[in-house]
Amino acid sequence: MLASCSPSTPPPPALGACARATFILANPAGLLCLDDSANVLGRVVELPPTAAPALPSLSFDRKQVLFALTKGSDPKTGFGTDIYAVNLDGTDLHAVVAHESENVFYDTPRYDPTGAFLYFHRNAAIVTNGTYVGNESTIERLNVKTGERSRILTNAADPSLSPDGKLLTFVHLTKDGQSDNIWTANSDGTNAHVLFKDTFFYVQAPRFSPATGDIVFSAAGHTAPKASDRYLPHGAHLGIPSEIFGVKADGTGLRSLAQTGDDTFPAWSLDGSRLAFVSTGGFFEMSMTDFSIKTLASGQNFFFGDIAWLK
Repeated sequence: MLASCSPSTPPPPALGACARATFILANPAGLLCLDDSANVLGRVVELPPTAAPALPSLSFDRKQVLFALTKGSDPKTGFGTDIYAVNLDGTDLHAVVAHESENVFYDTPRYDPTGAFLYFHRNAAIVTNGTYVGNESTIERLNVKTGERSRILTNAADPSLSPDGKLLTFVHLTKDGQSDNIWTANSDGTNAHVLFKDTFFYVQAPRFSPATGDIVFSAAGHTAPKASDRYLPHGAHLGIPSEIFGVKADGTGLRSLAQTGDDTFPAWSLDGSRLAFVSTGGFFEMSMTDFSIKTLASGQNFFFGDIAWLK
């Protein structure tokens, strides 16, 4: 049964709201604290009216949320996206990685388990003689202690770290910037290779399970064995059905877990027993035991958004 619709305009930051929250949802309304029924408790922090947060994740000590933040054009560096961090109590909002020039976009921040390294995706427009000719898409790694930064993967996006921090999974991109397939690599970028040989029209958001190391991702344009006969309403990426898929870390066992109504960003519970995602105006939770799906809430807050699971 559907929960009551959440308000499209969430309440302002409330002291201790995230202390009571189960999820953080980043969407056009801000960084929202949600309880275990996906009711909005408030915002983590007040952001500028024109700012749009996305792709939140927790720091290694689970005291901060990191996220991509797109604001208006900066007088010095132009339009772009930065990586920000803020304490869960709403204090100490600050930029961690700031875009350095026009049309440079940073997103998908991910700490390794020790907090020694921060991984993120960088996408930058390539302009030659005043003409846009394409994008440069890379995954980069920041040594938190020394500030040293290195580019570890090219033609890559959407990184996720294995529970032990030894492996990365990511979306490999073609030379023209289109999503190709799910790849894995060592955490320093070596031994990058396709995870399984298959074809999708579109893939995004590979995510390692914190418990088993299995990987889920969102994709469109593929037919695979179904894990369950229970699905959400049929939807599409450019008219092609979108689904959540699961696969083992060694590339075996690819299967479709659920149709999602649209492309989405699945988020694991801390014990790896459930997935949460938003799509088509709903906040959904899926059991990884029997792949049943329940709708926690519906409303304007749940057409778009990315989730960090707090507890």
